Amino acid sequence: MEFSIEIIQEPEFIPLADKASQALLNFAAYFIEKPSVRLTKKNLVALVKESIELEDFLDDHGARSNKNWVYYGEIVASLRGFAGTSYMINHILSRLKFYNLDTSRMEAFIRDADKRLEFINASILALCSTLAAEARRIGLTIPAPDLNGEEFADRIVVKVLPGNRDQEEVSDIHEYIFRVSTKLVEALKESQSVLIEHKIPKKKLCSGMIPDRINEEKLRHLEMHVHNAQSMYDTYIQKTPLESETPQLKSLRGYISVSLHLLGIAKELTHFFERHESSIRKESTHKKIALLIKHTDVLETIVNFALYYYTLFIACAEQLARDIQDLFNIAATAAVPVPEGLGFHLRPSTLVAKIANHYGGAITMHVHDKTFDAASVIDIMWAGGIIKKEGIREVVFTGNQNAVHDICMLAQANYGEDTLGNSTQLPEGLKYLRQG
Repeated sequence: MEFSIEIIQEPEFIPLADKASQALLNFAAYFIEKPSVRLTKKNLVALVKESIELEDFLDDHGARSNKNWVYYGEIVASLRGFAGTSYMINHILSRLKFYNLDTSRMEAFIRDADKRLEFINASILALCSTLAAEARRIGLTIPAPDLNGEEFADRIVVKVLPGNRDQEEVSDIHEYIFRVSTKLVEALKESQSVLIEHKIPKKKLCSGMIPDRINEEKLRHLEMHVHNAQSMYDTYIQKTPLESETPQLKSLRGYISVSLHLLGIAKELTHFFERHESSIRKESTHKKIALLIKHTDVLETIVNFALYYYTLFIACAEQLARDIQDLFNIAATAAVPVPEGLGFHLRPSTLVAKIANHYGGAITMHVHDKTFDAASVIDIMWAGGIIKKEGIREVVFTGNQNAVHDICMLAQANYGEDTLGNSTQLPEGLKYLRQG
């Protein structure tokens, strides 16, 4: 198949763009005429859909590279982002009753979410007004709003279907609980640079936080970690007898879900900030958008709402995961050989401690009648001195069965080194020890 690119002149393009724009401009006209209307999930989905379709049409025709159409395209893209953000906040609020979260934090969260929605929806209205004005400037027609007002009625679900889906037994479900917990521990570790433990006064918010400390790439990476935990939970734990018998598991799923949505909100707004904040981008169209929507309000929503509550909820998820680990902890004991060559010096001691910490600690190393904390590199190296002095060839580890299993695997690989102390390849199941 052969493709070719042809230049279309603007007079010829206007009728095509006019037809493609009518659905979105219809929404814009309705919001402009009824600025106090409450945007609900249903019409936000429609607004996102129409924005995406028009954005694709404009991109397919190279509008972002045409000085007469680029601003129109930027408005459409911004409208898509803010409508998506409003949808996510509304979705969280509508699902809170199913999340089993700590109610002591919910009142403040709901209050802050409503305040952020006011800003987001005001931004959508401003973008709709600007979209209509720009459409007129480039020769498009603005339709008379003919949307049914009932489509914008705020509906609250008060009835749900009976929860009678068959529950399924899952083999090795405890293993999957530990794997979900491990992914959350990893997510919290990866999140350190974006955690906001205390709200920052608006006047002290610094634009330099983005992209220096917070950026879209980093948030996408974190979103992947949390999404992996949620996906594994939904595949192996959800709708099992153990979940129905263990309220903590449903709460864990709720904390994971709300954390994931908050990361999505932070990512979407950070994308907008990086694209339109004038100190980052210099194009006149980006400056116009930055003047239309105050970057300080966007930054405050990212920092003092999305990432502040993400910090609270992901920490709750990680702690709850550890508590659930303790609840279902299955202990094991195994005798393993001492590292051949240099014994428990820094490298093997570090790898053993990494395994212990990977599974939440509480692993003990036994050398005859003495015990050492296997999560501590110093403790293991201290034991290594005794082992070498007394010529001991075997030690015993006790604790979480998954950690003990991995230590046995590590021992079979001589703790990742040869007899001269040179690093060697680890088994596939222990590759996480070489990360970070």
